[in-house]
Amino acid sequence: MFNFKNPKKTKMFWAYIVIGIVLILAAVVFAPIWNKCGDWCFWKSYGMKIINLVIAAILIYYLFAFLLKKVMHGGGGVTKTLTIIEFILLSLVALGCILSQAKVFNVSGACKIFGLALWCRGVVEVFRAYYHQRDSKSKFPLWYVFVVVAMVTFGTYCFAKPFISDTVLLWIFVIFIFLYGICMIVYGGMTKPKSNKKSSK
Repeated sequence: MFNFKNPKKTKMFWAYIVIGIVLILAAVVFAPIWNKCGDWCFWKSYGMKIINLVIAAILIYYLFAFLLKKVMHGGGGVTKTLTIIEFILLSLVALGCILSQAKVFNVSGACKIFGLALWCRGVVEVFRAYYHQRDSKSKFPLWYVFVVVAMVTFGTYCFAKPFISDTVLLWIFVIFIFLYGICMIVYGGMTKPKSNKKSSK
């Protein structure tokens, strides 16, 4: 997006600067440094709410860009039933992330949710491999069986013992948008057209 070597001059350069300032302010507001502040700091929970919304957005993308195709065009029988259950389960988790205060489905934490999604997909693929092996002359490659077993194992580990906290993820997110905001401001300054006004003698 940013062509620092040959920036294109534009009269809309100020938009880059404004967006950059907004991103930097958002990074400061969302930063976990406010977590231990008192009730006067009404924005201290904004960061975690944003993380929940980001998780929900990723889940919704996964559901409709990948899983829905499996439901609509995948095989039938037990595998399709399990895929539908997976879709409903993860939909409830996404809804719970959006309505975090309502606790629609009480699974919190990005690592736990990732583990749950990975475990569900692994279990479905295990059953798909089993029925494929039983009903088809062709066999699933051995490496794929190892992959789905690893998915189930690692998903269980992520869910049972999360190795990365939401606070760490929030710091990564905050640092990213802060640096992106700085890039926007710098790029905005570089795209500012030169003034055509001639200095009076």
